[in-house]
Amino acid sequence: MTGTGAVVVRRARRQDAPALVLLRVELMRAMGEEDVHDPAWQERALAWFDSALDGDVAAAFLVDDGDQVVAGALMTIGRGAPSARNPHGTTAHLSNVCTLPRARGRGLARACVEAAIAWARDADVDSVSLHATPEGEALYRSLGFADTTYTELRLRW
Repeated sequence: MTGTGAVVVRRARRQDAPALVLLRVELMRAMGEEDVHDPAWQERALAWFDSALDGDVAAAFLVDDGDQVVAGALMTIGRGAPSARNPHGTTAHLSNVCTLPRARGRGLARACVEAAIAWARDADVDSVSLHATPEGEALYRSLGFADTTYTELRLRW
């Protein structure tokens, strides 16, 4: 556990998988995603969290308020060929950053993101990427995230 002032952040365990799915639902709902309440993706996400939290390529960091998880952030590590900008061949992606509406404005997301970044640094990750919502962009920029020099493109099917 790490603390930032009165905020106590802890690393998620397998038993936190349902809470992580609920945070993901809240995040997707706030972003206006279609099919946010579809149980099929939620079941796949639950299974993913259940297995990924035991490994060394993903870690989630949470804040509890009483007996409920109210904020969290997820960091996943990808490995590829080393390069001049990526000498370890490792990159990370920050996602699932969410605070439930009743707990917002207390620095909980910041504390979870800071814990996730520290974990990535300890894992020799060369860089962290993310997709920011307009509401979250100021937080990420205040932590040092900047526009990239490369255009990200995506192919979906």
